[in-house]
Amino acid sequence: MKKGISLLIVGGVYAQIGGGWSYDFIRIAATARTAALGSIAFPGKPDLGAAFQNPALLSARHTHTFQISLHPYLADIVVGSLAYGHEWRGVGTLWTGLQYIDYGEFRHADEVGNILGVFRAYEGFIAGGAARHFGKWHAGMNLKFPFSVISLQSYRRAGVAADIGVLYEDTVRGWGISLLLRDLGTELYRSGGRPFAQPFPTSLQGSVSYKVPHAPFRLHLALIHLQRWRMAYNDPMQPTRYDLSGNPMPPPPPKWTEHLFRHFVLGLELLPDKIISFRFAYNVQRRRELNPIGSSSFGGMSFGTALQARRWGLEYAYSIFFRRMGVHSFSLTVRPFKQLP
Repeated sequence: MKKGISLLIVGGVYAQIGGGWSYDFIRIAATARTAALGSIAFPGKPDLGAAFQNPALLSARHTHTFQISLHPYLADIVVGSLAYGHEWRGVGTLWTGLQYIDYGEFRHADEVGNILGVFRAYEGFIAGGAARHFGKWHAGMNLKFPFSVISLQSYRRAGVAADIGVLYEDTVRGWGISLLLRDLGTELYRSGGRPFAQPFPTSLQGSVSYKVPHAPFRLHLALIHLQRWRMAYNDPMQPTRYDLSGNPMPPPPPKWTEHLFRHFVLGLELLPDKIISFRFAYNVQRRRELNPIGSSSFGGMSFGTALQARRWGLEYAYSIFFRRMGVHSFSLTVRPFKQLP
């Protein structure tokens, strides 16, 4: 039972808007930097794993770069990712990667609790993409092939999705502005002969990053789920109010400001020198949906740090979803070959 609850938590820590989506696991932050910045891939420091989310962030600085990331969740649930990038002159920057979730081992029991055996569940996706640069403009596209497997009764499903990103980056003035269409996809196959009716978590988001001149920090702002305005809902956990006759009153509808601020993800990177950096973020939607009313926990907040050398980088992040539920993230980036000038 504990493992079953953990599996549901992993499937729900993305702050869904009322649920109703499948393949939500493709929205998991692929790297420690992305996790530390509120699960948003912002422009700025080169991060190969950011291409899992926004292919427009690829650049020639990612050539001959390997990256591996690990995210231990509850129980023995583990999320991991691998990525490799390469610059092909005259074509653009290419990358490929794999993200994988292993939910571990489950007990198979009948309706009265007799143990019949064990089974495993895992899912993930294979991805690849490319980006081209046109001066200060960058454009990129990903293809993703998500899959889910449960060994019990040989359950299988598979789909295909795409990401399309555009980035304007002015490194002289410190600006980076991006627009991203994420996870536009459809299901291709599902065992059991049922119709293909699993919706993808398609979303439109924009982001702005600004490196403050002569100051060791970079500011980030993302606007998520731009395809819809209503982000809040009447919480059934709110205390019931009664009128003078003792009749229960419906809860008041969310204010427009509540819908507005739930679109925001705020981030900050401190850059004291080229070797070490620190990151902080606040995801308003995650805080609102995953923390009970009156909770004093730091849900929705995340932070991290990074050490950067010439040929390698080591990054760490800790993301807080709600009380007693946080996720550690680790990323190792290796550049074994000489980089392009």
